[in-house]
Order: sequence, then C-alpha cells, then structure tokens
Amino acid sequence: MRELNIKFNVKGVIYGVLALILIVGGFIFIPNMFMDKSKPVDYTMVQREAIPEKILSIMDKYTDQERALAVKLDGKIYIVVTRGNDNKHGIEIEKISTLTEDEKEVMKVNIVYKNKEKSYPYIVLETNLNKLPDRIELSSRVEDK
Repeated sequence: MRELNIKFNVKGVIYGVLALILIVGGFIFIPNMFMDKSKPVDYTMVQREAIPEKILSIMDKYTDQERALAVKLDGKIYIVVTRGNDNKHGIEIEKISTLTEDEKEVMKVNIVYKNKEKSYPYIVLETNLNKLPDRIELSSRVEDK
C-alpha cells in the first residue's frame, strides 16, 4: 500500500474560510440594512355617525391644523388626521406603520391630498394598537390628478 502525502496550505484554508464567511454574511446582513423595519398598522375607518363624542369635542382645536393625533378612549386607540386650512383638497390615508427609533415607538402616517369630492376633510381611524405611540410623524403628498 502506498501512503498519500497530502499537504495543506494552512493560510489558503484560513483565507478560504474567511472569504466564505464574508460572502454568506453579506447575503444575510446587507439586505437587512436596507429593508424597512416598520410594521403596518391595521385600522378601520370610523363613520362620521360613529365617531365618539369625546373625539369630536377635542377635534375642534385641531381642524385648522394639518395634524395626526392618537387618542386612547375606552381601551381603543384612535388616530385622528386633519387636513388643516387646505379647503381645496380632502385627505385619504395611504399607509400607517410603526417602528422603533431610539427605544421609542414612532408611528408614521402617510396621507394623500386628493380631490375634495373624492376624499375627507378629516379622518378618524380605529386601530389594533394596544398602547399609544411615543411620537407621530405625518407626511403628506398631493395627488397630481
């Protein structure tokens, strides 16, 4: 029987393992850096007749401002969005999501200004949230149609 004399290049093996770790790590971690870490919020629009009286009473202060507010009432979290002084347009909700920034819960509300006849001057939404967010950011855009 003949003995096989196999020699390993230790440096080559170490470099190969490091390259493999970097490649696999790149496929796992780099996409996570660019992915949106927000979670969508489920909500239902509250019809005008069903809006709680307490919410209607506090809305009087904010109807002339472009705002998004969160209200906790009877164990439910409501989001109130007003269009402000823009009487030419109404608003529609595009998306609501939450994310954690600096250990604080941030809600992002995206609205679209649309034709006044096809949208609303203010919107009240009932959400599936259990607690109020620490901060709410409202971003708006005007639909070009």
